[in-house]
Amino acid sequence: MSEVTDAPPASPAGPRFVAVSELVVPEAGREALRAAFLDRLGEVDQWPGFQGLQVLADLADPCSLMMISWWDSQNCFSDYMKSDDHRQSHGRIPTGEDRPRPRRFRRYEVVAT
Repeated sequence: MSEVTDAPPASPAGPRFVAVSELVVPEAGREALRAAFLDRLGEVDQWPGFQGLQVLADLADPCSLMMISWWDSQNCFSDYMKSDDHRQSHGRIPTGEDRPRPRRFRRYEVVAT
């Protein structure tokens, strides 16, 4: 089973790129989604420029999650998003009425750490 990694240290190559996905999942689908994250394929771990992944559950609203991925650059992230590995990984996310739904997606450049 792959683990969700800690945030990486600052990259010596320059600013990092961070992608943040906010998700909402009905209570009935929460445990299935958590299990999917804990048992993720881990294909992204080998992608050039990938530095780490964090998945956070809001303490005030556990049906609200934030997925944060850390990259060397936006281009590295974009290449992964177009890949078969990404499609395979997202194909394992629970479907149906209790599936997670995107709330918001943001892209950031790390300015300072």
